[in-house]
Amino acid sequence: MPPFRSLSDDELVDLLYTLGDRVPRDVVDEFLRRGPRMVPVLAGIVADKAGWTQPLPEWWAVVHATYLLGAFAVPECLVPLLCALRWADAFDCDWVTEDLPSMFGRLGNGAAGALSRVLEDVTAGPGARSIALASLAAIALDDPAFGRELLDTAARLAGDPGEALYLRQTAANVLVDFRSRRHETLIRAFGRDEAERRRDDPEYDGVFYDWEVDELLAGSGPNADYYRRDWLVFYDPDEIERRQQRWRREQEEDRARERAPGPPAGRDLSAPCPCGSGRPLAECCYLKVH
Repeated sequence: MPPFRSLSDDELVDLLYTLGDRVPRDVVDEFLRRGPRMVPVLAGIVADKAGWTQPLPEWWAVVHATYLLGAFAVPECLVPLLCALRWADAFDCDWVTEDLPSMFGRLGNGAAGALSRVLEDVTAGPGARSIALASLAAIALDDPAFGRELLDTAARLAGDPGEALYLRQTAANVLVDFRSRRHETLIRAFGRDEAERRRDDPEYDGVFYDWEVDELLAGSGPNADYYRRDWLVFYDPDEIERRQQRWRREQEEDRARERAPGPPAGRDLSAPCPCGSGRPLAECCYLKVH
């Protein structure tokens, strides 16, 4: 009998809470084998606000549930994934926010209406609106007519100084990723503005600069890498082992600092997190481990 086939549904779900970030791919495959009947329980996990603030290892259940809903990619997953968008943004869960666009992209045009409403809802906040915009871009990859309309929307947002800079940056990135020559003038202007912000603050990390635009727009067809990420690589044995090594290394560094006399001279928690999220270490994986 294949691994985990003998478990009840409840026992299978319990593994999402107890195994932390060590859930093996066989567990994911068993969820998928059991089919859409598992969607309601996964939806309940991501809809529960309290689940997004649980201690480890229970905290990982919301991440697993979101990944599984994205893998099912059936219409019943739309509302739960919108819940995941809301809570992942609210609680800065980059493990989820980075991959939601790919998940909505797999749902296709059926998700476009709801995501458009999030994008145009200024009360949703720039983070949630940015995720919605990137998700709409993922859908647009397979729908050129929708893509043209979306790029005009992205141009409107990128060029609006009244919008939050984070949302404007996402919009400008969409234009660059789709190599939108129609909006080249706006893209170059945005790159110049980013360069000016960097001149004012040497630590400012712009999304791109005017001197990079020619290279970024070169080539044909969209750069789809971000919008078609394979989030299920999270469950690859090599990825699991890599994470465990990182957690062990960081814990050893913490213990060494605790033993050292005087002020700790360990990691710079304001430095970018090594997971690649772009957020400071103190606001990302350091919180998840400690």
